[in-house]
Amino acid sequence: MFVPVTLAILAAIVFYALVPIAGAFVVRQQWRLFRKAVAAAAALPGLDSGSVSRSRVRLGRVRAMGEVDAISGLDELWIRCEGVTCAVDLKDAWVYLLVGRSGDDAVERRRWSDLRSITPGSRAFVAGEAEMRDGRIVVAQRDRSPTLVILHDGDDDGLVRRAIWAGRHENEYWNPATQVSLALGAATMSAIVPFALPGRMPALIGALTLTAAFSPLLPLLPPGVVGFFAYRRFWKRARYCRARRDMGRLDDPAGAETDLWRRRAGAATLASALAFAGSLAVNGWLIVAALRRLL
Repeated sequence: MFVPVTLAILAAIVFYALVPIAGAFVVRQQWRLFRKAVAAAAALPGLDSGSVSRSRVRLGRVRAMGEVDAISGLDELWIRCEGVTCAVDLKDAWVYLLVGRSGDDAVERRRWSDLRSITPGSRAFVAGEAEMRDGRIVVAQRDRSPTLVILHDGDDDGLVRRAIWAGRHENEYWNPATQVSLALGAATMSAIVPFALPGRMPALIGALTLTAAFSPLLPLLPPGVVGFFAYRRFWKRARYCRARRDMGRLDDPAGAETDLWRRRAGAATLASALAFAGSLAVNGWLIVAALRRLL
C-alpha cells in the first residue's frame, strides 16, 4: 500500500533535491576557482617588450592584456600587448566572456571550440605559461597550470574587479545536472503516478504520491508563491553580499568588512532556504488536503 508514496518521495528527494544540490556545489566550486585564478593572475608579471628575452625558452607564468589581433588555425588566438604580440594556445580550453548586461556585468563560461566568432575590437586578459617557439611568444597550458582567458569589452584597468564581482552563477540550483535530473525525475514519476489513481490506493496515499510527483511546481502556486518571491529576493541579496565579500578580500583580506559581508551572505542564504522551504511546505499541505477530497 505504501510503496507508491515511498517511491515517489524517494524519487523527489533524489531527482529534485540531492542531484541538483550536488550540481550546485560543483558549479559554485568552478566559479570559486575562477575568481581565485583571476586574483592570482592580477599579481603575475605583465608581458611586454621589456620582459621578453630571446635567449630564454621558458618565460614563466605571465599575465598578458591587450587587443585581440587575429585567430590562427583552429586553436590559436593572437593578442597585441604593450610592444609585443603573443599567441595563446586554446586547444581544449575554457574561455570566459565578460559582458555588460543592462548596466550590470555577467561572465559566461564557454568552450573555445564552441565560439563561432569574436567581436572586432575585443580585448583579452590572459594568464598562463609563456615560452618561445620558433621565435614567437606562445602562452599555453603546461602540466596542471591551466590558462586563464577572459574576453571582454571594457578597460583593462577595471577588468579584475569586474570579473571577480560578476564571476559567479546567477542561481546555482539551476545547473546542467538539474536539467537532466528534472527530466529523469519526471520520467520516473510518470511510472509511479498511475498506481496512485483513484480506486487503487487510499485517498491519502494517492494525494501524497501526486504531491511528491509534482513538487517542483508547488512553490509557483499561490499562496506559497509569496515565499518563492521572498526566496528569490534573499538569494539575490546573498549573491550581492558574496560579491562584496570578494571585493573586501581583494582590497583587504584581513579586514573586518570582509567578515561582515561573509556573515551577511550566510544569513541571506539561510533566509532564502527557509523561504523556499516554507513555500513548499504550505502549498504541499494545501495540495494534499485538496487532493484527499477529490480522490
